[in-house]
Amino acid sequence: MKRKLIFHIGAHRTATSSLQEYMFRNIKALKRLGYLYPLHKRRHFELINDLFSGARSPADAAALLGARLHAHKQLDLHTIILSDEDICMRRNLEVLAGFRKFFDVKVVFTLRRQDLWLESWYLQNVKWQWVPHLSHCSFDGFMAHQDDFHWIHYDRYVQHLEQLFGPENVILNIHEKQQMPDGPLEAFCRSIGLQPSAEFVQPAKVNPSFSPLMSEFMRCLPLDAAGQDYRRVLTRACAEADRALQPEGPQSSLLMPHAQRQQVMAQFAAGNRALAQRRFGRDALFLEPLPGPEAPLAQRQLPQDPYVLMEQFVAPLLSGVISHQQKSGGKG
Repeated sequence: MKRKLIFHIGAHRTATSSLQEYMFRNIKALKRLGYLYPLHKRRHFELINDLFSGARSPADAAALLGARLHAHKQLDLHTIILSDEDICMRRNLEVLAGFRKFFDVKVVFTLRRQDLWLESWYLQNVKWQWVPHLSHCSFDGFMAHQDDFHWIHYDRYVQHLEQLFGPENVILNIHEKQQMPDGPLEAFCRSIGLQPSAEFVQPAKVNPSFSPLMSEFMRCLPLDAAGQDYRRVLTRACAEADRALQPEGPQSSLLMPHAQRQQVMAQFAAGNRALAQRRFGRDALFLEPLPGPEAPLAQRQLPQDPYVLMEQFVAPLLSGVISHQQKSGGKG
């Protein structure tokens, strides 16, 4: 029998970073249960990028993974897990279907309701600033690009997956509390038949979004002009300032007024309904209701008073940089 190869392809903003941290921290415990999270990487983007660039063929990668299995031949390893949420951004995953010659391939794709996903994706683009035209724009400017995110047309994208891998090999999880009551990590494990043992270590929360107010400040900063290490320093300083801005806990993260939210979801309604009927035997893909007109929107207006702006945002940012410089002995 072929061993299983599970591609966890995203989508982003569905606890993917936490899942990768969970898998990485429990590599040894996973092996004892027959699961290999290979290459000693939290996220397998280097291997995936090599595959899509043509630098490595599926046969080459299969040989690499086979060697890792052979290195642990004393264990009964039956399943390999590869995770990279950027896979779902690829329009054509045909190269990954090439692994079906060597493994029993499964694909896990987690769906988050599109309005909430768009809001969260905007905040992440501002936080990490990897796409300049999305990192510094307003939310309205970001929404003008929503058609670029082809993978959240879930019905169409899942059909592509089904055509390549077979419907029976495409595993869908819905990122809603009602549909994953034990949380996204447990939902993923359950979906691939993994029952974590008592020795599994739970990860801390990884890669949370900043508040919309701090994000409004950060989108004005040229973080993308800084080197990777220095950008981490600036991002950590912003995180400290953000916590100080929310002494009573996280505030609303809703960016869309109710009418806009309804309009956005209307664009996806037919596809969501078709996917729900085909895969779940029901009309609604997402079960939780939209926030009502009375739901408070996020605070995004920066202080108009220059002194308050300096005190709450600029000074904490500089304090974080100074603190890092002192701890590192002025080396970076």
